[in-house]
Amino acid sequence: MNYFVLFILVTSTYFGLDEACKKNQVEIHNQLGPGKILQFHCRSGDDDIGVKTLNFNDVPYIIRFYDEIPNLTKWACILRQGPKMEYSYDVQVYKAGPRLIPRCGQLRIWTAKTDGIYFTRKLSQPSGFALPWNKG
Repeated sequence: MNYFVLFILVTSTYFGLDEACKKNQVEIHNQLGPGKILQFHCRSGDDDIGVKTLNFNDVPYIIRFYDEIPNLTKWACILRQGPKMEYSYDVQVYKAGPRLIPRCGQLRIWTAKTDGIYFTRKLSQPSGFALPWNKG
């Protein structure tokens, strides 16, 4: 078993993760309603995409990345909405589990709606209510 794990690690290092592993993906959607803007700021340990905005029903914002080994890859996004961006939530949108072999092709879809934030892991599955907005 130990030789198998070593073989996988050496193979993925030699060939590169992009050939052996499909990137993970986090999608941010705005379904707040016509004229309503979603503001978000996403960051991980190594990356910070800065503050972005998404108009209602725009093409989703997509973050693509590989899991980091041996560190646990984590992405968090502060989502904001409202006339003065007074509704917000700091969401951990992705967290890799502890493992020696990275996860590949993981999908996380986060959708902002007026009553809260919705989540799903599958394109074929509708998003379910996950979090309420904080007002502050």
